[in-house]
Amino acid sequence: MNGIKGKIIRFFISFAAIGIIVFFMRDKLHDAMAILRHEVQWGWVAAAAVGYAIGLALIAIRLQWVFRVQEIHITFLSCYYLGFVGLFYNLFLPSAVGGDVAKAYYAYKHSGKKIESATSIFLDRVLGFIALIVMAFLGLLYFSKEVESAYVDYAVYGAFGFLLFFTAFFASRHFARLFKGVGRLIPSEKWKSRLAEVYHAIYGYRHHHWPVFVALLLSFISQAVFITTNYWLAVSLGANIVYWKFFILIPVIGIVSMAPSIGGLGVREASVIYLFSRYLPPERALALTVLMDILTYSFSFGAGIVYAFRGGLKKSDVQAEIMR
Repeated sequence: MNGIKGKIIRFFISFAAIGIIVFFMRDKLHDAMAILRHEVQWGWVAAAAVGYAIGLALIAIRLQWVFRVQEIHITFLSCYYLGFVGLFYNLFLPSAVGGDVAKAYYAYKHSGKKIESATSIFLDRVLGFIALIVMAFLGLLYFSKEVESAYVDYAVYGAFGFLLFFTAFFASRHFARLFKGVGRLIPSEKWKSRLAEVYHAIYGYRHHHWPVFVALLLSFISQAVFITTNYWLAVSLGANIVYWKFFILIPVIGIVSMAPSIGGLGVREASVIYLFSRYLPPERALALTVLMDILTYSFSFGAGIVYAFRGGLKKSDVQAEIMR
């Protein structure tokens, strides 16, 4: 029953957000569609697509380095395919991190190491998150007087504070013991044992400085590539927004997209329109979020086609195996 309630909530959040967008932007929809039909410079969109593919390749290399610590040996092409599997499942599983469940399942099937696979995928996601937040934090510190929204400040500083807590929690057992009492809120002994295994697996990465450093460096490079692709999409619409602002705005949008929803649908678009309407006319901000969706969903559906030709897998099978 809880699973059904969760799905209902996610559907409600996504479609409520879309409904709000349509309602408040109803006078701008025609203009936004006209911009997309007649004003888009598709050369920049093509460059953004190439950049997106390169970003996925960098993430695949990063995942190889993370796997290496757990002695999981997967080729670059397999890791690249895992990235496509994640894109496909992000369309259907909770929030923008749902595809990680499927990636962990495939890594487990390849290696036979369930906890190590799940931990590696989780840490891989965290490394990407670290890069986003640090970029946004440094950009906000340097350009704080030029940022026009206090909500951006709150989102970035809040995420950075959470990042510091997370780092301290998994880097220091002494600090983690301060929260030992929280374990009483977990009724299942099985889950307590599983979470303890995950904690120790992540904690073990602190002894592998070089792989973690390389993976983190790849995170910064890949996130910079993805941010640049969004900048190119904006340029394709004739936007005149300073490049560095994307290093603050795009990470904030990424954080918001992790909210409970259908793969970030609705909440992502609402955050793009809200933030970019400060620098673009509303109809161009709406056109920009449509272009971002076209790029993202083109890769996601393309991943689904590749995935189907390789046999596919039922979503319920992935969830059941990971939770078992």
